[in-house]
Amino acid sequence: MSANLTKTKRRISSINSTKKITNAMELVATVKLKRYKDTMFENSNYVNEIVNLIHKLSYYKSSDKLSSFELPNNATKDLYIVINSNLGLCASYNNDIYKFVEKNIDKNTAEVLPIGLKGDQYYKKQGYVIDESFYDLNEKIDYLKVIKLSRYIESLFLSAKYRNIYLIYTRYINSIKFVPDMIKIYPLESDNEVKREDRLEYPPIFDPDVDTLFDELIPIYTSSLLYQKIVESQVSEQASRRTAMENATDNADELIEKLTLEYNKARQAAITQEITEVVSSSLDK
Repeated sequence: MSANLTKTKRRISSINSTKKITNAMELVATVKLKRYKDTMFENSNYVNEIVNLIHKLSYYKSSDKLSSFELPNNATKDLYIVINSNLGLCASYNNDIYKFVEKNIDKNTAEVLPIGLKGDQYYKKQGYVIDESFYDLNEKIDYLKVIKLSRYIESLFLSAKYRNIYLIYTRYINSIKFVPDMIKIYPLESDNEVKREDRLEYPPIFDPDVDTLFDELIPIYTSSLLYQKIVESQVSEQASRRTAMENATDNADELIEKLTLEYNKARQAAITQEITEVVSSSLDK
């Protein structure tokens, strides 16, 4: 067997090995995608109701008695909680977030709280000030850890360390489309659309009073919103990884087919040459 044939055969074998890995990763991503997607949909109604309730209470509560979470402070910096992945091989998922951050964050007036190892490494390298790292929060999403993060950012805002606190995550649209997005967590802002819809002649009666209920719901609102967006980012990440691995497997199939054709042609040419040499040798005798 010639050197070229041996080289081609080794390439085919190497690509086959890579294909097994990408195929396995695609299957793993598919399983994780289904699990996180189920969690996201199951949790979405609850979170939406909590968010709507907060906005309704904000409308009905005393206008002269704003909550500490609604009042601006004298801080000069903003905090951005940014969700990235812990692992690579998920196509442009992380790069899209990086570009979004570069476009929307001013390093001079902002600090980053990264979730995900890739983000933790990137923002440190780019010179962003890292306030605190919860990079392992999305490795195995634990609601108790999310509550810990929620209480932490509440204390940061109430102590007037930051004037605004934002969350940057990846919004899931469908299995092939997901885009970076940003929401403000603190200070809380009123939703004018909700106000117009709920402008009732006879307002509802709340027990306990609206102000107390509003303050008691804030921790639930914050932790529920954070949990939902972390899960949604995981759904986007796994969908991106599954698509990337599926494309890699398809590319491996195409390359194997091309190399196999080249190998067969070269092998046929070598056999033909050997037969020709044998026949020529016998004729010479």
